[in-house]
Amino acid sequence: MSRPEYKKQRDLFLQGFAEVQKRDADDPKSFFAVAGIHGLPFAPYDLLPGEKIPLTDWHKGEPRWGGYCHHGDILFPTWHRPYVLLLEMLICEAAEEIVNNYGDGEEADEYKKELEKVRFPYWDWASPSTLIQGIPSVFFDEYVYIDNPKSKNVRIRNPLRAYTLPVNVGTLSLVGDISNPTQRPYNPGAETPYTPAGYATVRHPDSNYLTVADTTNLNVVTFCSSVLRPTIYQVLLVNKWLQFSNHGTSPGEVNGNYGHFSSIEVVHDAVHDAIGGTGGHMSYPDVAGFDPIFFLHHANVDRLFAIWQACHPDVWIIGNNYTKGTFTAEAQKPIDEKTDLTPFRKTQDTYWNSDDVRDIKTLGYNYPELRSENKRLLIDMLNYYHPNNYLRYHWKLTLTVKKNKVGSPFQIRVFLDLPTADASTPINSSNFAGLVSIFARGKETNCGNCISNPDAIVNGSVDLTTCMQRLFIDQNNEPDDGTIDPSSASLQPNQITLVVVLKDGSGMSLEDAGLIT
Repeated sequence: MSRPEYKKQRDLFLQGFAEVQKRDADDPKSFFAVAGIHGLPFAPYDLLPGEKIPLTDWHKGEPRWGGYCHHGDILFPTWHRPYVLLLEMLICEAAEEIVNNYGDGEEADEYKKELEKVRFPYWDWASPSTLIQGIPSVFFDEYVYIDNPKSKNVRIRNPLRAYTLPVNVGTLSLVGDISNPTQRPYNPGAETPYTPAGYATVRHPDSNYLTVADTTNLNVVTFCSSVLRPTIYQVLLVNKWLQFSNHGTSPGEVNGNYGHFSSIEVVHDAVHDAIGGTGGHMSYPDVAGFDPIFFLHHANVDRLFAIWQACHPDVWIIGNNYTKGTFTAEAQKPIDEKTDLTPFRKTQDTYWNSDDVRDIKTLGYNYPELRSENKRLLIDMLNYYHPNNYLRYHWKLTLTVKKNKVGSPFQIRVFLDLPTADASTPINSSNFAGLVSIFARGKETNCGNCISNPDAIVNGSVDLTTCMQRLFIDQNNEPDDGTIDPSSASLQPNQITLVVVLKDGSGMSLEDAGLIT
């Protein structure tokens, strides 16, 4: 967004985004309404006059949940594609109103031409620059400066920094809940944070309920090195939709063990965790959509999805999966490439489906890596996201965890040669190898899916190679006869320590956290 040739597009995007954020909460074209599609306030979105959702008397006990989004199933990548496009459309509509007020003249005409090129930007959270600097400063600046035909360097509030909630969001599960920003010091708990009207979204908040940029960046840099880049490297090599698309499913279902240890959803979960931290909105699925960075994160998920599609053009959705139920889908109903991606309308009477959004070029956008045919695309992308100091062999630990047993988001951290590691051991320790983030909803959620599906599974993996190098543990221990004897491996199970860390910073036993393998 900082390149001079995109200055007019950037200014129009920022102004349009700011206008969408100003709209009333009950306006379906408001940021509040769009962000709420992902979770709280669990309200139907943009119903037509006289239209009703199929479930009129929904309550927690129902085997479907009060919301729309697809997590942990085969529609995770495709459902989020029109979600980002919806916000892009609303921002461009708002920017068009702004441009129309510029009047006539050569410069006004230039802005009108640039408006046609405005697309939703992405932030590549696994790029070499992120590895060095973390999150770009534009996500922390209180103000941004824009130009228009009448004035230059006009200061406006930065819509990427945060969003101030116009109504109360979240729940107070207890009277005097310490996870309440109206109280000082602010001390977030493990549950979905309560955010009263008038309070802004935060990332890694301190005791004054303010975002701590340095902590956020340090966390993102650490995740980028030990989690994000190694996982993306593995994701790009997956060549089956079931394994690529999501982080797991429930035991007993058709293909019940398909959730891959290196799926696009697994790395997506880790980014939420890295940005939000303890008490930050991005860490909690019910409120994550209210942080503006959520949509730039998902734009990058969509970019990686599109790149993966180009690398594996013949691979597509296999409909051997069932929905747990949404506002518009009955529980245990089969889902496939023709399933409506509600609430995203293609026309007034129809919704987009996965086949409709398969080719991004038909949707009016593209990504830099895909502008021309590249037979070496997979190799180029593997080289770009190549984990640091990769050798001939790499070591990977795979974990299978019950997603909803804890009842809140949490991490399983992996340390090597540090048997004393616990929840207080920092992730900047030289013994830290990586982690798996469990992006779960809280016990107080209105997500009937989560309540009725306590045995849902997340599969994740941690690449141990870089940490082994750092600790001088041999990674290239190749037997002369080509066979592998576990007892002679250079890394033994007793050198690996797993630590559960809840969002309030406390620990928990692996058994209580739902670790299966």
